[in-house]
Amino acid sequence: MAGYVASQFAYGRVQQIIRFLGILFDRMGQSPHAFVASGDLARLGDLRYRFHAGPEIMRLFTVLRLIVERWGGIGRMIEHYYEGDFRRAVWTARRELIASPRDLLFFFPKPAPASPFKRWSLYARWMVRKDDIDFGLWRFMRPADLVVPLDANIFKIGRCLGWTDRNTQSWKTALRITEEIKKFCPEDPLRYDFFLCHVVGIGSHCTGARSPECAKGCLLHEI
Repeated sequence: MAGYVASQFAYGRVQQIIRFLGILFDRMGQSPHAFVASGDLARLGDLRYRFHAGPEIMRLFTVLRLIVERWGGIGRMIEHYYEGDFRRAVWTARRELIASPRDLLFFFPKPAPASPFKRWSLYARWMVRKDDIDFGLWRFMRPADLVVPLDANIFKIGRCLGWTDRNTQSWKTALRITEEIKKFCPEDPLRYDFFLCHVVGIGSHCTGARSPECAKGCLLHEI
């Protein structure tokens, strides 16, 4: 549950994300799962992160409570609906959980072929892969089936290295970049995701275009 909550607010500046999540997890106490299951959701009423105010955050946690009551957690819910397509599992869960077509679209998206599905893909990476960074709690998906969480950093790197010539951060772009990364590690392409995003993208300030200046600090400039 903590992984889902963290992934869904993982947008914006890193410092802002860390600050907000620190406040949110402090409100939830030692066990986010226990808070979702039976905690006082009114404790979230005065929170705000960018364009999400307290009432919407409380509504999100109301749906998460329903998930816990029905399936015990998000992983079991996704496994219940998973038939080889992670996005469709999420879309099906939304239809079952949320009646209003406009309610909580940011957190539980409707089918939208162009959406890069970035935050859910990030959550899946954390839950499926197993290493020092990712938890590997889900056994019903393979690391080979994951798609790169396409943010601005990965998009710029993909453009710079010729992994995609697309101009938008879309699902097709995410798939194309993932297929290129699979050439290096087909069984676990997202093993490079943290390094690419945080070391090359954020750490080296990748601009998405090769230049003598960026080559001085980029670990991938010879690729």
